Amino acid sequence: VVPSNNDVLFGRGNISATHEGNIQFRSIVESRKREYHEAPWKEKKEIVISIIRQIQSMDPPGRFLKRDPKSEGVDSKAV
Repeated sequence: VVPSNNDVLFGRGNISATHEGNIQFRSIVESRKREYHEAPWKEKKEIVISIIRQIQSMDPPGRFLKRDPKSEGVDSKAV
């Protein structure tokens, strides 16, 4: 699988840190951080789901992908 600019890559290191999708994801999370911390426990899940849906509604849709330890590529399994 070739990651798009909207995909979020799980993992550590420079590849994940500098990938455009991860940068967008961190920006979205940062913009919702205060709302999340101030929300009652029951609303926190909805905030997380809305962030996931925001990534998935991009064009092309963002996916949450993990690296395949057996290859240099990215596993096609969404997490």
